[in-house]
Amino acid sequence: MASLVEVLCPHCEQNLKVPPAVFGKKVRCKHCELAFVAEDPAAKPAPRAKGAKPGAKAAPPKPKKVIKAEVLEPAAKSPFLDDDEGVQNVEIIKEDDIPRCPHCAKELDPPDAKVCLHCGFNNLTRERAETKKVYEATPMEVFLHLLPGILGVVLSIVLVGLNIWFITNVREWMVDSIVDMDEKDAAGRPKFYIHPAAFMFAIGIISARLVLQFMRVAYRRLILNPRPEERVKK
Repeated sequence: MASLVEVLCPHCEQNLKVPPAVFGKKVRCKHCELAFVAEDPAAKPAPRAKGAKPGAKAAPPKPKKVIKAEVLEPAAKSPFLDDDEGVQNVEIIKEDDIPRCPHCAKELDPPDAKVCLHCGFNNLTRERAETKKVYEATPMEVFLHLLPGILGVVLSIVLVGLNIWFITNVREWMVDSIVDMDEKDAAGRPKFYIHPAAFMFAIGIISARLVLQFMRVAYRRLILNPRPEERVKK
């Protein structure tokens, strides 16, 4: 016959019957399946009664209820023993059975976790993720970071508009200028030493190159890298 002692589950507050041999070991409650360390109830200090004066001797603790019962072996299919048979109703967790991180050796939570919460080790890729503490970017920092991209878009739109305006008015600007031949063609339009299309082509090539550079800056800053550089906490 072995002695069983009643201990209280800290989660569901159910009385569990365990042998003294498991005190100081981690067990799992049958009712709520919470894992906790079983402690000897007799070893805990008795709480001081309300209204008792400091220094007064506390009343001796009441003896805990000890149940005499035969400890039976658990069934193969269940880690818990039948409570009705007067035996323990907790599962003893062995240290070897606790899943641990292969990198830091700390307990995995949950046991099937793919990434360790303590060191960031990935159990699938077998690589450790780099972790660092950074300051959160302020709205002003975000705006200043995006400002070059915003300016690139605005300047590109302005250049396209200027090109359309130039193409529309370049022929009128050339009249009575040094390139005007003071003659008219068969259609009655003024003739020039340099055709207006040459000016349109030159201005178009220069503007297209500038627009390409502006849009490249806007794409990199607004699409590829919209967040400012992280400031690591020291």
